[in-house]
Amino acid sequence: MKTICFTGHRPDKLKRGYDLESFSYQKLRGILRNKIVEVINDIIDNQNEKDIKFIFGGAIGIDQLAFSICEELKQEAKEYDACKIELELAIPFEKQASKWYERDGDRYELQKQHADIITFVDTVGEYHPAKIQIRNKFMVNNSGIVIAVWNGSKGGTANAVNYAKKQSKEIIVIDPDDI
Repeated sequence: MKTICFTGHRPDKLKRGYDLESFSYQKLRGILRNKIVEVINDIIDNQNEKDIKFIFGGAIGIDQLAFSICEELKQEAKEYDACKIELELAIPFEKQASKWYERDGDRYELQKQHADIITFVDTVGEYHPAKIQIRNKFMVNNSGIVIAVWNGSKGGTANAVNYAKKQSKEIIVIDPDDI
């Protein structure tokens, strides 16, 4: 089974607001979906692998957007018997969504219900920035490919990409500022 993880910006760095249903997010979603399909097809065609696992961090922004896309692809794959897709949420700490807006928390809870695997990287419930980095390392360490929706700025996504480079992972970067 080939494993792909996602890393990417939160809404503040995406400069699209917090409404994932907005036109701007839907445009990004379409481009991200096309890229994910391209990667899947490449894996199936060139690497002779039909089973794929996606790992997401579950956070607001790219994590939730990518999860929704891959969940759709999983349903489509089932319909056409194209490949087996598993969805894993790598949650950095138990109370990740405790300070989010209700709609974001609701989306997160739905993702937890629809995930095939839920991994709590740290079971202690409180936020600490180091827990996000630990989660990112977990995702990279357990993946062969990293898809980064990243504009090159400093922060958690940059740290995840740099860590992936040190681990010699294949990295696919999608710059949201070009969309």
